[in-house]
Amino acid sequence: MPPDSDNIIVQIPEASGNSTNTAIYLENDIQMGIEEDQTPATPTQTQPNPPERLVPIMNKRPALFSPVYDRTGRNPFQKNDSDKPTAKDPEQAIQWARNLILQASIMTNSYKEQNKLLELLDVFRDYTEKGRVTNQISDKLSAKLAFHSATLANASEKAAKTLKKATATVASQNNQTVAVATTTTNTNAPQSYATIAAQPSKNATWTTVAPKKKPTPKKLITHYQIVATLEENQTINPLQARNKINEAFQKAGIAGPVIQLAALSKRNNLILTTTSGYSGEFLLQQSNIWMDLFNIKHAQPLESWTKVIVHNVPTTFEGADTLEILQTEIPTYNKGLQIVGNSYWLTKDWKNKQNSSIVIAFKTEAEAKKLGARIIILGESLRTEKYRSIPATTQCDNCQGFGHTKLKCRNQTACQLCAGTHPTSRHKCSTCTTSGKPCIHTLPKCSNCKEPHFANSRDCEVLAAITNKENQYTTECQTALRFSKRI
Repeated sequence: MPPDSDNIIVQIPEASGNSTNTAIYLENDIQMGIEEDQTPATPTQTQPNPPERLVPIMNKRPALFSPVYDRTGRNPFQKNDSDKPTAKDPEQAIQWARNLILQASIMTNSYKEQNKLLELLDVFRDYTEKGRVTNQISDKLSAKLAFHSATLANASEKAAKTLKKATATVASQNNQTVAVATTTTNTNAPQSYATIAAQPSKNATWTTVAPKKKPTPKKLITHYQIVATLEENQTINPLQARNKINEAFQKAGIAGPVIQLAALSKRNNLILTTTSGYSGEFLLQQSNIWMDLFNIKHAQPLESWTKVIVHNVPTTFEGADTLEILQTEIPTYNKGLQIVGNSYWLTKDWKNKQNSSIVIAFKTEAEAKKLGARIIILGESLRTEKYRSIPATTQCDNCQGFGHTKLKCRNQTACQLCAGTHPTSRHKCSTCTTSGKPCIHTLPKCSNCKEPHFANSRDCEVLAAITNKENQYTTECQTALRFSKRI
């Protein structure tokens, strides 16, 4: 037969030993097979000739069963009339095998046998699904061993902590005994707080402990600073100003540099910071030494005040340039109000207006609240509101300018897209139906620098100049802050 054939012809081996019985078994079995083969396949069809007796191919390795006839006289692979289930594919056959093992585990009455069958099912499943066998029994034993090990470790730690506490208690008792003995023998020796507290005797003399001195509070940076208001349109180099003032103090016989830092504020005011040996009050007391070096209107301490805006102030009264008259005008005609610092006009073009707004300051917010909504100045009751600082880079949605918002803007309306005299929301394209926003036909134009870009573009030269000035001022403030930390 070819090697790939499904069946082979059984060669009956020669009988050895009890040949008579073997021959009888074989003869009876052959006779039974012939009788079964003579049975017709269908009622209308008969079996013509008995075919050769065939048995499926067996593996060459030894097995628990053999196609050889045993004492039962029956071949387990012999065909019979009952139909046996045949799996369609290997997966179905494997599933049936699992079900049979599971059914066997349910049918058994022994707990141990059931565990063995379930473990066999686990091994069978792992091998058929993963191609390897996981030793779950070893894993279970390892888990139990780890659990018991952790339990023993926790018990060991608790025992160690208990022993440590007991040892510390005994040691502290011994130390207290030694401390009492040392105190008794050396009454004149200096005693520590712990030794005094450990004395068990009620008759022991109490030792008075002096309270610690409170640390001296750190002085604020404003303690060392003043602000000098310069004349309009005056430019000063901060480094040259610092050197000139220090030279003036040196000529006056004051040792050491007095000015540590000089900087310009956003309003072009000169801010002077002294060294740690001097203060802003000292600079004001010695103002006759250094104020004549520059065109300075006045100098005052640099403090944080609450500012208030007064609207509709006349611009034609005597002393409108300096507003020094307000120092006596406001306290005289407004009971309980006292302004500090130097008042100033809110805008630079106040001279071109008949009425404008000024900024006054109060030392605290509580004093500013006493003002209310109106104030008497120059015989008129004027409206007031709290001053709100707005960054210089804030852009107005009405005129597209900087330094103010739309609520306070009184300038000509400008479009953000084309610089026209209409609001941005009413911008319309002459080619398409787009309105209120740019399109491919929009020719951008900035209302500030007149360059071909939108007014809110970061490429605007006006915005760049304002930003650089803000950054310079921020750098100077950070330098002053670092100096204050060293003082």
